[in-house]
Amino acid sequence: MPGNHGSTAQESSHQEILMIEGMRCGSCAIAVEALLKKQPGVTDAAVNFAADVAMICWDKDKPRLASLQQAVARLGYRLHDSVDPDRSQHQANMARKLLQRRLAVAVVFGMWSMMPALLLYLAPLGAVEPGMLWPLAVASGLFAVPVLAYSGSHFYRVGWRTLMAGAPGLDSLIFLAVLAASAISVWQLTSGNHHVYFDAAVMLITFQLVARLLDTTVRRRASEIVRRYLQEVPDEVTLKKPDGTLEICAARDTQAGDRVILRAGEQLALDGRIVHGQGQADLSMLTGEHLPQPLEPGAELLAGCQLVEGEVELAITAGIGQRRIDSLSRSISALLSRKTTLQRLTDRIARILLPVILVAAAIAVCLALFQGAPVPEAAARGLAVMIISCPCALSLAIPLVITMGHAHMVNNGIVLRDPAAMEAAAGVGAIIFDKTGTLTTGMPTVSSVAPEAPWHKNTLLQLARTILGESSHPVAQGLWAHDSEQLPGTTGGTRESVAGAGTRWVCGADTALAGRADWLREQGINVPFTEDTGMNIHIAHNGQYAGKISFEESLRPEAGPTVRTLIHQGYAVYLLSGDTRNACLKLAERLGIPGKHVLSGYSPEAKQRFVETLEKQVNAVFVGDGLNDGLALAGARLGIAVGSAAPATGEAAAVYLTESIAAVPATLQLAQRARKLMHQNLFWAISYNTLVIPLAVMGWIQPVIAAIAMSLSSLCVLLNSLRMQNRLPGTAAEDSARITPSVSPA
Repeated sequence: MPGNHGSTAQESSHQEILMIEGMRCGSCAIAVEALLKKQPGVTDAAVNFAADVAMICWDKDKPRLASLQQAVARLGYRLHDSVDPDRSQHQANMARKLLQRRLAVAVVFGMWSMMPALLLYLAPLGAVEPGMLWPLAVASGLFAVPVLAYSGSHFYRVGWRTLMAGAPGLDSLIFLAVLAASAISVWQLTSGNHHVYFDAAVMLITFQLVARLLDTTVRRRASEIVRRYLQEVPDEVTLKKPDGTLEICAARDTQAGDRVILRAGEQLALDGRIVHGQGQADLSMLTGEHLPQPLEPGAELLAGCQLVEGEVELAITAGIGQRRIDSLSRSISALLSRKTTLQRLTDRIARILLPVILVAAAIAVCLALFQGAPVPEAAARGLAVMIISCPCALSLAIPLVITMGHAHMVNNGIVLRDPAAMEAAAGVGAIIFDKTGTLTTGMPTVSSVAPEAPWHKNTLLQLARTILGESSHPVAQGLWAHDSEQLPGTTGGTRESVAGAGTRWVCGADTALAGRADWLREQGINVPFTEDTGMNIHIAHNGQYAGKISFEESLRPEAGPTVRTLIHQGYAVYLLSGDTRNACLKLAERLGIPGKHVLSGYSPEAKQRFVETLEKQVNAVFVGDGLNDGLALAGARLGIAVGSAAPATGEAAAVYLTESIAAVPATLQLAQRARKLMHQNLFWAISYNTLVIPLAVMGWIQPVIAAIAMSLSSLCVLLNSLRMQNRLPGTAAEDSARITPSVSPA
């Protein structure tokens, strides 16, 4: 999710992420945020409705949680000291179902309320007998009761709370407009008049429910991020008791200092330090290192890493909640609590609009009375101002573009995870690619075979396959994937693997070795001294050196064309990885990425820091795959995860490409189009209010016309948003060369 990198929240010395339960809309978040900012000791606060999280900041003494909970409880919400993704997901589902029920009631009873109202509109044309006007007005009001009492009840509660919190927004305006329309209508009925405005109140509630449901459908997906992130780690461990017996138990039931056993092929659930044993571990989940790393006693192993070879005993150093992966999850929650430019702009407009509209309504009433109009007519003029200026179009401006564009993006293999990605693509000047799993397949391929006489390339490859057998080591899998004409390796004999060194194969009188050069020398093999760059295995047979097989990372077929296209368009392309410098430079050379743009050996936190540093100079996109990229993907202005990404990575990214990185250019093009439409919608919504408020104040617009005009403004926003589904000219791949990288669609 794109971050607000210039927010004051980041400047405070301390911050903490809390969870808020019970929020139903953006107005709820605005009210909670305003209230938290007023609490003693809080220097800044940011509330994200999509993720149900609040970030509070302080400088010296940490604010008391109990005081914050009491303050938030006064608004009807609950504050928790830890993020619970399951609770957030449950709340999201409940909120969506409740909105659907309220909208169903509003549509059904709203249509019945509009029917008699329509006859009242036609009365001046002689379509209705005078004696039927008052009964029709009563019927319109009766059919409106379920809509006003049930469908709109949430707006009244939130509108009142936000007023009391000193942060009135859209719900406060809806609350006042519906209250005024209902009060004037009841007054008219009791006076024997048929000029009622129940239909305007019903339309107002129905349109707002549609907007709220669209917004909720897209935005609540953010509640999945942390839950998916933590699901990548197993929840059970093999515990070694003091008496030496082993027991499978839940990871949450262990504590620091307990001993656990990790076997080949298993994934670690807790952070720990190796006490006994050796092996090789796949650390790519957290570091991006493409080769398994050797482990010895004293080495640290983090939750999420997988043991490829060997068996180790570990002493737990961090339990549930204190692991490195828990820290990454909390960091992602902090990033999610930040607000984007359009979010902050919409919040400011909503806060400014309410007092402006109320003042305009009061001026309209006073002007009407000054002109000698009767009190009911003056009140109707004020109501017209409130209804026609109600920012329905403003509330629909962003969600409609997101919703219309989402289906179109899916058809192009692009899944939108975060609405803010739409605005993030404008003015992008740099694209940062992760290496392993993004540009490469993660499986090495044979690059060269250097046999020693009397061996030949095919017989050396066959011998290597025989020695390594069906090992799960990436080098072994790369051997088997190599397309060669030789016969497969022999399956007989016995194999002994030495973690981090090599493999010995014995079959009768034959003994063969495959592994590191220094290990072969320890076994008495005369290995020539050659420079080892990248991945290599040396082979020996019956005490004689047989040759060397070199490997390189396998590029994805689309990686080269995509990177070259982006460079040709003028983007600055970076390679950012946790892998070694040599491996990164070799890959960059094959792709045409300049060496000064190659960053190697970066941890997840370091990746995110680099992304933020770069974005101070130029708007950047981060494209990654793998759990170790989650923090950078969530913190980047625009995070893109590719097809093979782990579920957690796909959720942490703002955009998920189901196919490959070949869709990156099309993603930027579609996102730029969306941001352009968002700005157009916001411009129309604000311009509409600027134009119609003076007309309503002068009394030139009646409440009924005001309701229709308000609906037409929303319709204009809808029609403009439909342009998001216009087909890209040609396929995404064909159009990628025509994307302009640095032109803002605004």
